[in-house]
Amino acid sequence: MRSQRPQYSYPPPNQNFDWAQRLASLKEPPLAYLIFFIGLALAIWLSIQGSEYGPRLLILLIAFPVHELAHALVADRLGDSTPRYHGRITLNPLAQLNFFGSFLMILVGIGWAYVPITPSALRPNPRVGHMIVAAAGPISNVILAILCAILAQVVLPVTGLAATTIGFYANSILPQFAFINIALFIFNLVPLAPLDGFFILKGLLPYHLAYRLEGMQRYGMYIFLGVFFLAPLMGLPVVNILIFNPAIAITRLLFGL
Repeated sequence: MRSQRPQYSYPPPNQNFDWAQRLASLKEPPLAYLIFFIGLALAIWLSIQGSEYGPRLLILLIAFPVHELAHALVADRLGDSTPRYHGRITLNPLAQLNFFGSFLMILVGIGWAYVPITPSALRPNPRVGHMIVAAAGPISNVILAILCAILAQVVLPVTGLAATTIGFYANSILPQFAFINIALFIFNLVPLAPLDGFFILKGLLPYHLAYRLEGMQRYGMYIFLGVFFLAPLMGLPVVNILIFNPAIAITRLLFGL
């Protein structure tokens, strides 16, 4: 009598672990919300403790996503559906952040995120459209900094929260977060590719000068690395002079310090 093998109505389990699929699942709610709120709580706690990693986490969780969403929304309104196709019309940090840029932000305090766009699809033309999209990101950071100042200078005193524990911690974190956004605003206006300032300058220049500037884009990343990574390692305070010192002065002006 021949033995009967069991019959299965489903395929055998896949033995290959798909890391890309697992990581992509982190971007979906409710797990994305959980990761965000845990990260935000950690960022606030570290900021209160005076750790430099707190503000860096706030950049990744709030400042970068708002900045990139501004790019994505303006590009979408100007006729480019690329950000929408890639799922970038969102404030979800896990959908907006770049892994390597985020790693460098945590490690050294300078990093980036990126929203894909197709300049040829932008109105009224690729050069001007790209300039408007590029300007939207830094402007969003200025708006965040102004909102922080309004909360600290107006909302907290008027509501009476300024004298509470919540107000004490808020007055500690809000200037830090405003400084972060002002620094990002100035940093992104530096006219070096791949920063927003390069595309803003290209849109403002006459066509023949913009065409020449376009030819320098291939060297932009090398110049960027030299200015923001190699120069500080050589003891040249380029970042302090270009970004941090002006950002400190503007933040003090906003908060009346």
